Amino acid sequence: MIHGNYYQDRLGPQITREMAAWVRQGDPNAVLFLNDYDILTGRRLDDYVAHIRGLLDQGVPIGGIGVQGHLHGDSFDPAVLEASLAKLAQFKLPIVVTEFNFPGQRSKHYEKRGERLTDEEEQAKAKAIVEYYRICFAQPAVKGILMWGFWEGANWIPISSLYRRDWSPTPAAQAYRDLVFKQWWTAWQGKADAAGRCEVRAFYGRHKIVAGGKETVVDLKRAEQTKAVSLQ
Repeated sequence: MIHGNYYQDRLGPQITREMAAWVRQGDPNAVLFLNDYDILTGRRLDDYVAHIRGLLDQGVPIGGIGVQGHLHGDSFDPAVLEASLAKLAQFKLPIVVTEFNFPGQRSKHYEKRGERLTDEEEQAKAKAIVEYYRICFAQPAVKGILMWGFWEGANWIPISSLYRRDWSPTPAAQAYRDLVFKQWWTAWQGKADAAGRCEVRAFYGRHKIVAGGKETVVDLKRAEQTKAVSLQ
């Protein structure tokens, strides 16, 4: 809404608050997110922060902050991404990267829809995607990333895809799977101590635990921090 606020320009500064109220009348449980672009590049970050603060001051029930992830180029500045997320986190609201492509809309490849990346560029893309995800994952306010197309056959920036048109994986796909399903996946096996106890550091999420021929499934949530499980 900082790139052309159609309704506010025509109906006045109170219209966003009124629209939010109308939505809540129809669905009291609706969670309303803002969403805008060129924020994580730092270019419109200050404008967005001021916009969010202004809406909160009006009493608009903002439930979360959306930030698109299209407008970097063939690389991105990790320091700017980290600082941008940290600045948005001041509002104590969940942050979601709503539309992520890499390379992005400012890439030299953007208008060259049939172009292929070189092997070196493919490796750089894989490394950059992992770094981008790591920075977002490290910020507690970030609750998710929506990749805006992962298959070359249906992606508005085809070279940003994880899978080629024939569904063969790019190096970025392999790097993504390794990050999410190996490095960010808890797989532990070992022995309990003499008292039959063990402590394991684990990622949040659902875990299957097997011990002594018994099995259970537990869900470790961020709000809990720790969970005790007994298999008897």
